[in-house]
Amino acid sequence: MNKIINTLSHYLFTLIVLGYIFYEELVWERFAQPIVRYIQSLNLLKKLEAYLQDVNGVVILFAFVLLFVVVELQGIYAGILLLQGKVILWLLLYAGKVPIAAFTFWLFRISKPKLMAFAWFEKSYIFVMKSIDWLKATEIYKNIKIKAAEIKSYIKKNYMREGDSSKKKFKKIYSRLRIRLKTIFKM
Repeated sequence: MNKIINTLSHYLFTLIVLGYIFYEELVWERFAQPIVRYIQSLNLLKKLEAYLQDVNGVVILFAFVLLFVVVELQGIYAGILLLQGKVILWLLLYAGKVPIAAFTFWLFRISKPKLMAFAWFEKSYIFVMKSIDWLKATEIYKNIKIKAAEIKSYIKKNYMREGDSSKKKFKKIYSRLRIRLKTIFKM
């Protein structure tokens, strides 16, 4: 019985790590960070940033938590849509989540001292950051990162040639990646 529980725990943890890496590499690095940089460059938000310096911390905390909850619920609902096979709706909902999440991260960055003034918020933040550090220190995370780098390198080497159309590249990648993933992720 312990062996079954350990195996299930291993696979569940692997799924969590895969989800985190997917979010970190695809969603955050490819989409959210550029949006955050764009948001930071807007003059309107520079005015908002100056305005928020005088706003009560409770108001900022309420706005941040509200935005955070909305973004997380949107992500959960998007996941449900994906599991139901509604890929287009999932993609649209998840794509709509990214700008809101980027704004929320911007709000956090500029309001961090006010938010950290709330002890429960600071403890939660420290817990989340320590959890991420722990996750990144696990062997599963390190192994998946190595395998993901191998997959990226393989894709770039074999499918990203000059002159190929995007549609043709995508079809090649999709058809071969499924086969490649089966061989790489045998655990």
